[in-house]
Amino acid sequence: MKMALELQHQLKQKLASPSDFPGGKIPLDEAVRDALPEGTQAQSAVSYGVSVWSFTAKIMAVDSIGKPTSFFLKYVAGDLGKHQLKGEFVGMSELSDLAPDLVPKPIAWGKLRNSKLAIYFLIIEFKRFVPGLPDAAKLGAKLAAMHLKSASPNGKFGFPIQTYDGARIQSVGWDDSWTSFFSKLLAEAYRQDAETNGALEADGRKVTPMLIHGDLWDGNIGVEADTGEPWIFDCAVYYAHNEMELGIWRAERHQMRARAYRREYFRHCEPSEPEDEWDDRNRLYSAKTNFMHSAIFPGSSARRS
Repeated sequence: MKMALELQHQLKQKLASPSDFPGGKIPLDEAVRDALPEGTQAQSAVSYGVSVWSFTAKIMAVDSIGKPTSFFLKYVAGDLGKHQLKGEFVGMSELSDLAPDLVPKPIAWGKLRNSKLAIYFLIIEFKRFVPGLPDAAKLGAKLAAMHLKSASPNGKFGFPIQTYDGARIQSVGWDDSWTSFFSKLLAEAYRQDAETNGALEADGRKVTPMLIHGDLWDGNIGVEADTGEPWIFDCAVYYAHNEMELGIWRAERHQMRARAYRREYFRHCEPSEPEDEWDDRNRLYSAKTNFMHSAIFPGSSARRS
């Protein structure tokens, strides 16, 4: 992991250097240009947004009829980039198919051709965001609709390929039981937290697997400038108990902890039974995100949450 993060540091230093790329413009590899939709011509690209684990940019282009269009571009170096961006592309594609009015469409992913360093890219439909949190009613309705529309292809919990939470793998191998799957998911998060920070001293009901974003904190939600509609991105996808999506909203460090977001979600998708144990489940589900946050950011107070 240390080597993987060092590669990301080298990548970001190179692409963010104002002496190498005056005006903030960055070069576009042939592989990126060729991966754009048919007939689209890239004109330029500039550094755009902030990411801990990747270098992000905005591509300005014209489509096949000469209309200006834009794309979001993400670069991640090394094996981390290869596996992380593949997982994000496949996962985000499934989410976008379910909720095209909530999840920007991923266009392509691949490897740069003209780079000495192994660098991988992900191209996504561009949305212009404004500061602030989304409308609770809009987000609750759209998120619930996405969950309810989803169906695990084999009735199991997990995902067909490896997905990542930030720069860390998460245990998403298929499992028939939500209890068993969640135990493995949490155990892997705890293992990575312990590896980074040291050791840290039912009545016949069934849970239905639903496709979740997996890392839905306020930094991965945007409000489109022109419409005011919410959009979600930077996913860490797997099929899960849908309430797992809301575990991260419990964290004190996130603005999404406001009760209005949970209330609006449950207007469209009621808590599972036993309903009076919802808060206990939410506390339990928040443990995974706290472990992962602590593993990613050593010394974080999240592990004591």
